[in-house]
Amino acid sequence: MIWVRSILFTIIHYIYSLFVFIIMLPTFLTPRKYTYLMPIVWTGGVIWLLRWICGVKVDIQGKENLPKKNGYIVASKHQSALETNIFHNLVPDTFYVFKKELLWLPFAAEYALKTGCLPIDRKGGGVALRKLLNAAKVRFARGQNMVIFPEGTRTKPGVSPEKPYSPGVALLYDACKVPVVPVALNTGYCWPKNSFLRYPGTVTVRILKPIQPGLPKREFLDTLQRNIEQEQKKLPNPFKK
Repeated sequence: MIWVRSILFTIIHYIYSLFVFIIMLPTFLTPRKYTYLMPIVWTGGVIWLLRWICGVKVDIQGKENLPKKNGYIVASKHQSALETNIFHNLVPDTFYVFKKELLWLPFAAEYALKTGCLPIDRKGGGVALRKLLNAAKVRFARGQNMVIFPEGTRTKPGVSPEKPYSPGVALLYDACKVPVVPVALNTGYCWPKNSFLRYPGTVTVRILKPIQPGLPKREFLDTLQRNIEQEQKKLPNPFKK
């Protein structure tokens, strides 16, 4: 049954995505804030399809910890594609930092760039990082909020990171002087990495208290990783009674 539901979800997901991308094309002729309607509609629909076809529910906890004033960073654990859908409907006026290799994706890349998302060349060194910092400052100044995955890649549930979080998030925190909101989650149980199977269950996305600007970069990075990883251990396994 899981195979059937997963195949059905995959087929409908692609059809639905193409439909939304096409009907939203006129927003490219409008200001950015109207183009941003596309990812809200698209990701909201994906989450709805995931629930009603595959039985995957999302329990979001700690919304009160999101700052009231825009211009902050959400630093999230990364286990699946699900969280890339969740934050568009959770965090207002979101922009992501994503690897430039994803620019080949038709439609999705164009919408990402129009709404303010930032591709980064992970082999670009200091030049790429300076461009990222300068572009992020512009977006924070106009009231956007960043979502970043400081591990740099998806990890499996219950597996501790093999290396420290990327120092890029610490450089953003230090240069941009904005709060950073840690997020722990266990989405990988129901939407595993490198698998098209979607297992029914309730995943948890837990928003933690923000880390305010002012800490030294090393202390900030240690605090961020410690807070997220400690909270990870408290999250329930949706398959255990």
